[in-house]
Amino acid sequence: MKKKIKLIGVNETMLTPVFARTVESKRKNPAFYDRMAVKIVDTLDYDFQKCNQKMNIWGVCARTIILDHLASQFITKNPHCTVVNLGCGLDDRFSRVDNGKIEWYNIEFPAVMEIRNQVIDRHKRVHNIASSVLDFQWIEQIKRKENVLVIAEGLLMYLSEQEIKQLFHNMAEGFKDVTALCELMSKWMVDKQTIHPTIQQTGAVFRYGIKHTEDFTNTCREYQMLADHNLTNTVKRYSPVLITLLSPLLRSKNNRIGVFKKMNQAKA
Repeated sequence: MKKKIKLIGVNETMLTPVFARTVESKRKNPAFYDRMAVKIVDTLDYDFQKCNQKMNIWGVCARTIILDHLASQFITKNPHCTVVNLGCGLDDRFSRVDNGKIEWYNIEFPAVMEIRNQVIDRHKRVHNIASSVLDFQWIEQIKRKENVLVIAEGLLMYLSEQEIKQLFHNMAEGFKDVTALCELMSKWMVDKQTIHPTIQQTGAVFRYGIKHTEDFTNTCREYQMLADHNLTNTVKRYSPVLITLLSPLLRSKNNRIGVFKKMNQAKA
């Protein structure tokens, strides 16, 4: 019997990425295989067809490809690092990038973490902390404060600018050195959010967007930008002709992954 769940608002948004990663995993030649996502979709009693929106699926898969690659790069350079997955939802990136040495922390609301603990296999180097990312006591629970990689996927658009500023300030204060992989939404999409299928399905609200990736450092002045990865180039793998034709329009409106590093720290 499938497990019934009841999630609303921001918490419900975590189900679209799970469905998207399942769709990719079932493709003939997938860019990645997420065994746990497939299991979750089969386990939960939820109408996942609500998540079956092509462009949304492509965007989630593109950000997954980029973030997996960037996380793997960091782990290769810092094999004993700590990874913190903010607002982790039902993501199981640990299984895709683990090198056998890293320590991994998932931070998520208690209601979501309860579901996560039931459907995702536990691991001795994976620590689940049931907490809002804005309840900064979770920072004290991270044992190793050096070579910290923070992943903020599908999260920051739901926070206010002041909340993001405080979050990244507290991490800068709490960790000796920190590199952050941040999914950032365009200001255009925040302004036009009623057209976004996630908002239509869940009633969540986008609150933070940027025009240029560098704008994030105006909010979080303790960080410098190292790299910028617009989702558009990666989305092309799903529809090369269409996305190529639309690229000039999409690039300024699409989400992007920004790589940021706390200033005045050892080189990551």
